[in-house]
Amino acid sequence: MTANMMKYTRYILLTILMSIGLLWAQTEFDLKAFADSTKYGWQDYLQRSDYREDLLARQNMLQLYELEALSVKESFLKSAVIPGWGQFSTKRYTRATVILSLELVSVMSAIYFHDQAMTNHDMYESATQIDDINHYYGEAQTPYQYSLMALGFGAVVWAYNLYDVIISANEYNEDLWRDIVKRRSAAPLQVTPDGLELRF
Repeated sequence: MTANMMKYTRYILLTILMSIGLLWAQTEFDLKAFADSTKYGWQDYLQRSDYREDLLARQNMLQLYELEALSVKESFLKSAVIPGWGQFSTKRYTRATVILSLELVSVMSAIYFHDQAMTNHDMYESATQIDDINHYYGEAQTPYQYSLMALGFGAVVWAYNLYDVIISANEYNEDLWRDIVKRRSAAPLQVTPDGLELRF
């Protein structure tokens, strides 16, 4: 026999053995043991039914949470584009207003001082007297330094904004979960993803 033929013979024998094993496994399946609810700690079918209802209620709570929860990634991207936007999404309005205001003030200050520095720099470049050159050069340096400081402060506010939006989104989702649990336990009329549910 050739090596290829031996190889194919092994594969055929292995396939036959596996098929026999699967057939034997199918005949050994014990339906009574599978349907026995006491192996899960349930003494009767009422406990099983209660467990099933509790499981369905928890699944409904989880579905509500998934519908209402905020994505941390989405909130992060919003705040990366416009500082404070992610905080507005998480209903942290005071934080969002403070962050957006600080960012706007720092950017506007940086633009204002940069404009003053460029005006004095243009005068420095067009000056012909040594006293005017020194004067305008000095006048250009101070607003330029203020512009850099305002820009640096804006960068710090922006970075804090990104850190804070992660914290805010996680806090929002934790509060949402607590609220869903509270609503489930308190209200006899429940709104579930499947519709309204009335409990007595």
